[in-house]
Amino acid sequence: MRFNLADNAVTRALSKICDMVCLNILWLVCCIPIVTIGASTTALYSVMLKMVKNEEGYIFRGFFKAFKENFKQSTLMWLLFAVLWIVWWLDFNFAGSLPGQFSLVIRAFFLLLGFLLLSVMTYAFPLTARYVNPIGATLKNALILTVAKLPYTFLMVLVLVAAVLGSLWNTVTLMFAIPLWFLIGGSLIAWIDSWLLRRVFTVFEGKEQNE
Repeated sequence: MRFNLADNAVTRALSKICDMVCLNILWLVCCIPIVTIGASTTALYSVMLKMVKNEEGYIFRGFFKAFKENFKQSTLMWLLFAVLWIVWWLDFNFAGSLPGQFSLVIRAFFLLLGFLLLSVMTYAFPLTARYVNPIGATLKNALILTVAKLPYTFLMVLVLVAAVLGSLWNTVTLMFAIPLWFLIGGSLIAWIDSWLLRRVFTVFEGKEQNE
């Protein structure tokens, strides 16, 4: 009996890992056109948010259904974020050319803005995957969650930044990281975030139940 229980647990774990690898490959392939990164990320979270609740159905069908349904809104949001990041990068570099301590102060300010922008973007695509709202409302809710759920915000941003910086640390870590990113990197980060987002989204789900 113990063998069967262990065997079932191992089988379920392997099945989850296989699903995550498939999702990661789908996500990467659909990100290739660049402009579709937002729609692909939304589709990834749409499936992953169900997966952490053991509610997922067919992985491929669920992914492409969410990709199609959220394509326009997610693409517009992604293009908006891309423009904001370009402006942020130009201003951050310009601040570095300023003289003396003033440069450090301005750069610290832009680092804070960068954290805020990354946090809002981290929430925006899962919110699009989970709730039906216009872009303005989605970004507003993402900003509210960034501040209201600051500990979760720090954790999700830390996971993403640590994964990227750890991958780029040196040539050795990069060589190990590249195959991991191709196999499971993106879906693993989405899985971790989705576990945290289950608690974060109780703010909206409790409101829906009361209404």
